[in-house]
Amino acid sequence: MKKYTIHFLIFTIITAILGFTGMEFIGDSFVRFACLLSVIGLLISCLDSVILSRKKRRLQKRAEKVEVEQSSFNGK
Repeated sequence: MKKYTIHFLIFTIITAILGFTGMEFIGDSFVRFACLLSVIGLLISCLDSVILSRKKRRLQKRAEKVEVEQSSFNGK
């Protein structure tokens, strides 16, 4: 989901401009709905990237701790 963040951002901006500038056309309610869905997708994508990056950092710290423990154990 993280790789789609920029796509959701661009789609959100385009649909927001088309749907909420006051232009009258047949599909304006559909465009507003598409904007709502793209905002939800953008939020999920951003949260996913934050959660995954925190998880990755935690796993790296745990791996470094294990390496330090193994090197100190092997050195004794």
